[in-house]
Amino acid sequence: MQNAPQSVDAKSWMSPDATEIKKLLYVSGQYSNDVNVYDYGKGRLVGKLSGFDTPYGQCVDAKGDVWITNYSGSTVVEYAHGGVTPLKTLQTDGDSVGCSVSPNGDLAVANFGVFAKQQGALLVFKSASGEPSEYVSSMCSNMQPPGYDASGNLYVEGWSESKGEAVCELPGGGSSLRTVTFSAYGYWPGAVMWDGKYLTLTEQVSSSHESQTEIYQMSEDASGNLTQVGKTVLSDDCYYDEVGIVQPFIVGKKNTPENSQQGTTVVGGNDQCNYRFDYWAYPSGGAPSFSLKSPPLQPYGQSVSIKTP
Repeated sequence: MQNAPQSVDAKSWMSPDATEIKKLLYVSGQYSNDVNVYDYGKGRLVGKLSGFDTPYGQCVDAKGDVWITNYSGSTVVEYAHGGVTPLKTLQTDGDSVGCSVSPNGDLAVANFGVFAKQQGALLVFKSASGEPSEYVSSMCSNMQPPGYDASGNLYVEGWSESKGEAVCELPGGGSSLRTVTFSAYGYWPGAVMWDGKYLTLTEQVSSSHESQTEIYQMSEDASGNLTQVGKTVLSDDCYYDEVGIVQPFIVGKKNTPENSQQGTTVVGGNDQCNYRFDYWAYPSGGAPSFSLKSPPLQPYGQSVSIKTP
């Protein structure tokens, strides 16, 4: 496993004021192989990170460093807030679809598939470095982007043709994935994320609103099982109000994973609406309140980095 910066692509650039902007929005463009960087509050393009091979999911640590999973390149790459030079590159040996950082700084990466195993796998890099521990489950194959809760328990949604949809948990300090019961069901799973108050599960396409993405707020019992306590339905003003977001990012007052107040905005690239990129009120949902004027072609994953003192 490589644990060093990768070479910088000559096409990468960043505005000189980017490091001083309080909130930066990073958006992966899986067709362009770039990650666009915006002033989150103004929607102004302030930079571009290049040299990826199908960038997908993203996550942010407590410092505001952004991690970007490189799906076809089988890596995950770290950048400082507003930085143009990679800080670290870790090899994942699979189709890396998303990531999450724990409260103690561990980095989890979900591989949708692993070449040698023909199924998904969850990798955990202790302190976001070194060799990862690998966790697999036949119930949670074809994994989507994972998410830690505030206690360091790691959840991931998966799907298999024979077993359908499932949610698996790696308890904090645990050694294996276990399947948990959950009360929300849909057509196709998406990302897991901590919203500052609840763990959330995403349905890219839901059973109750077939053309819209839903985010379920879940409570956790002592055994890690999940019960739905709220729901956010995202709509849009395009054809049939279609919305399709794999990894919606919930924006709070502080960086995930240290955020302890429920976020007020959710952002995401809508591949069902001519590849728009929208902002929605959270957890109320509904129609978007703002759209980027120049999102990358086919936006996939996204994150918001908040500058720390």
